[in-house]
Amino acid sequence: MSTPLDEMQLEDRIKASLNQSAKFLDDDTQTRLQAIRRAALNQPTKTSWFSLNGWMPAASLVFCSVIAILIVLPSHQASNLSTTEADHTAMLELLENPDELDVMSDPDFYIWIDELAHEDGTHHAV
Repeated sequence: MSTPLDEMQLEDRIKASLNQSAKFLDDDTQTRLQAIRRAALNQPTKTSWFSLNGWMPAASLVFCSVIAILIVLPSHQASNLSTTEADHTAMLELLENPDELDVMSDPDFYIWIDELAHEDGTHHAV
């Protein structure tokens, strides 16, 4: 088995050998290599319109908005349902007691309620 020290020595010898052989390249080969390097470095970077890094903040914002809507929306629906259920309950109670229907349709009932409200100092919408 080889030790890390042996591997490092091997790498150093290979690098030295390659550097030494690069020094003795002819002028034509060196010129072509430099031209190839310049061309590679001067190429514009390719940008994709569908890069994950660009869409990540937008996707996070949409996700948080959907979660917020899902949290807020049911509470509004619950409050509307409770009001609607209370209205339905009151209507059912009126249907069960027809005598109260007569009272609700009597104008004297509203006058009496108005007098009570003025005595208490409170104003109720009836």
